[in-house]
This record gives sequence, C-alpha cells and structure tokens, in this order.
Amino acid sequence: MHRYLVVSDLHLCDVEEHADGWKAYKSGLHRFDPEFERLVLRALDGLPPGATFTLLLNGDILDFDLVCAVPDDPPWPVSRSERLSGMDPTGPKSAWKCQRVLDHHPVFVQTLARVLCRGHEVVVVMGNHDREFHFDEVQRVLVDNLVATVKAGGGACEPRSVRFEPWFFFRSGEIYAEHGNQYDYYSSFRFLLHPTVRAATGDRLALPMGNLSNRQLMTRMGFFNPHSTDYIQNVFAYAAHWLRFYAFSRRGLVWTWFLGSLKVMAGLLRIKKDLRKPPDGYEDRLHQVAIDNRIADVTVNALTRLQRPPIVYRFYRIVREFWIDRLLISLVMIGGTITLALVPIPLWIQLMVPLACFPLVFFVYERAVHGEDVFTVDEQMPRYARSIANLLPVRLVTMGHTHRPVLVPLSRGVAFVNTGTWASVSRWTDSGEPPGYRNYLLADFEPGRDPVVTVDSWSPIGPAEDHGTGQADPSPVNSSPAASADPL
Repeated sequence: MHRYLVVSDLHLCDVEEHADGWKAYKSGLHRFDPEFERLVLRALDGLPPGATFTLLLNGDILDFDLVCAVPDDPPWPVSRSERLSGMDPTGPKSAWKCQRVLDHHPVFVQTLARVLCRGHEVVVVMGNHDREFHFDEVQRVLVDNLVATVKAGGGACEPRSVRFEPWFFFRSGEIYAEHGNQYDYYSSFRFLLHPTVRAATGDRLALPMGNLSNRQLMTRMGFFNPHSTDYIQNVFAYAAHWLRFYAFSRRGLVWTWFLGSLKVMAGLLRIKKDLRKPPDGYEDRLHQVAIDNRIADVTVNALTRLQRPPIVYRFYRIVREFWIDRLLISLVMIGGTITLALVPIPLWIQLMVPLACFPLVFFVYERAVHGEDVFTVDEQMPRYARSIANLLPVRLVTMGHTHRPVLVPLSRGVAFVNTGTWASVSRWTDSGEPPGYRNYLLADFEPGRDPVVTVDSWSPIGPAEDHGTGQADPSPVNSSPAASADPL
C-alpha cells in the first residue's frame, strides 16, 4: 500500500507581534505547527507493515511574499522599497527568507524530519507564493535544515528523499497533484518551468499580479488577512473597515492602496516585454518533464495548453482589479456634479443627473464589464481537473490555491479534491483564535483494491490523546472507495 498525505496553502511566514492587531495573521498565537505534527504522526503510525508514505506539500507551504524582514547587515544591496515591502525574489535573498521562516517554525521542520527518519519521502510542489523554491540555493536551505535535524536526532536520511516539483507530482494509476495557480490568471507564470527574468542584480522571479499585490499592498495594509479572500469587499465595507482600524490611528490605507496599486501595475508592465517568447531551451524542459513522468510529449503539451496566460496581457483587467476605473469614474461624476451646480440650468436637472443618471450609468457599466474576478477560478477548477484526468491515467486529481475545500467526482472512479485552506482573521472568536479550518487529503492506494480517500480538517483540532506529542482524533468527513457508484 502507498499512502499520500496532501496539504496545501499553509502560508508559513516569519512571526511578528503588534499590540494593535496589525498583521495578526503573523502572530505566534496562530502558529499551528504542533497540530500539523500530530496530523502527520497519525498518518505515519497508521501505516501497515511494508507500506510507503509520501508527505505531499502541494504549494504555498511557505509564503515568501509576506516576509518583509531584512538582515541587520545584508551582504547585498537592499533598496528602500525592499525594506518597506520585502526583498526582491532573487536566489540569495529568498534563501535568507527561507531560513528565517524555518527558524520561526522549528516544529514544522522537525515534523518533516520525522517523515524522513522513517524512510519515507517529502515532496514539495511549488505554488505561486513559494515559487522561490525554483532557486537551487533556496532548495538547499530546506534540505540542509532537514538533514541537520535528522542527524541531531541520531538518524540518517538521503537528501534526495526531499523532492521538489516545479509543476506537478504524478504517479500513474494513482494521483496527480498540482498547486493550481496556473489556472488563475492573477497568479499564473508565463513560463512555469523558467519563471525568472534577467535583472541588474541577477535572475529574479517574474512575479504574477497576486504576488506583487501581496508585497506592495497586503504587507502594508496589515488589518487585512491575505490568506483569505474576505478582504475583497464592496465600497461600503471598505469605508467601515477604514473607520474601524485606520481613521483614528497613525496607519494609512487610501494612500497606501493608491501608491501600491501604481507600483504593481508598473511592475507588471516592466516584465511584460520579457515574457513575449519562451526562453531558450524551454522545449527541452518540457521534454524532460515528459521523460521524468514517463508520459508522451504530446500529453505534456496538452497539459501546458490548459494553463492561463497571466493577467499582464489584459491591462484593463489590472486597472479594474485595483479599482482605478471606479476611481476615475467617481472623479468624473464629482466633477460633473460641480459643473452642473455652477451652470445656469433648471434645478431639477442639477439634482436629477447626479442622483439618478450617474448611479444608473455606473450600474450599467458594472454589469457590462464585471467579467472574471478572483472567485471565478473556484468554479473552474473542477473543469481543469476533469481535463487532466482525461489526459492521464489517475484516480485522484488534487489541487489547492483557492483556499476553498472541494471534493467532487469527475467520472466513475475518478475524483477531484481541493485541499484549500480557509483562515479568516477579520472576525475573531471569543478565545482569540481565528475561525476557519486547515484541510488535508489522505489517500491510500493498494493494488487490486479501490483507493480510500479521506478529506478532513486538522485545525482547529480536538482534544489531544496521549500519543507522544499529543494526537488528536480527526473524524473523517468523507471516506470511501473511489470506484464506488458515488466516487469518494
């Protein structure tokens, strides 16, 4: 039997403490490393003799975008902008960030080391927020920490037991795992296997809009939680949010939003010219994916065609996502109202146009141009998963990215699971802990038998049993053979 434990979207970052609740999502109060350790131990201890185990970290496990710290004495130049919004995504700087995050999450490192100590493997599928694992020096930081932890415990492991996948993890007849950001044009990379562009300081990631927004906006608007889409609200909710958190404090929101939006748009336009054609040797990289996974080149090309081009090629959608279009319309309407008030026309016209015509025009505009938004990918994920299942011999397709858990049948004997994590900190519980859950997928494959799949949440977690470090008993919400009449 082979067992897979799949988690995604942990968004581990460094810890910050602020008395006013700023960046509460980074508070040490909300570290969930012990619960994660209990989950992994539960999966390991339940293995029958001779079974193998894969801990599959399916993207956005570390969140490099949210690390704004800078070394006290950096060995490389660090600009003022980097000190405000985080260092550039280059190999050396991202390696430093990786070490900082791991230093703040020692129990997480120990948990991965436990898997290696027992002779099993850890697979890291890169997402959009931990795409820095593309750099060899960043991979070495994680591997070196794990090997050192194993040795400190008196064990031994092979570094190759830690595997990094830039695109997907595939095992024929069993599972296909991909983070899922490539189907979201806010977060997709133009050339996933070569996600860098040349810069004066060396190769750096060509960050998608979602990552740039986290760096330039979310890290400086700390009363929002970037791990949850409940920061996307209407104008009235934003006004209430400003009154509650910003109006009577020294922290700013409006100017931060405006300047940050301009910086993101400028950053996207700056890299657009570098993404016009595939880098040299890109076809060879695709061919290597086919070789490594023992699938045909035509299949790899078909999987590539499923991916969405980044939003950098749709400038109007970028402007709209940052509300720049609505800002301009509002300014025009305000100017029109003032003009009507100054010209000698009947009073009923002066009142009717601003109070009736302007809102109607705005409503028609919104209805006409709404189009896709960040929630659209939630609805589209199962469709992409079905296309993947039609191309590859798998029983289970799993993704993350959307932060919304999903379990749906794709066809008889094939299912799609999204292990997305939802973690809101906009509304607090009486205990001071954020509502929401962290989800996992546990899949057992055994020759000659139908796979058994469990999808459940591990945080918040119930009372611990006496099981070493403490083991909770997460009761599965779904567990059944994937080949039954109602898969999973």
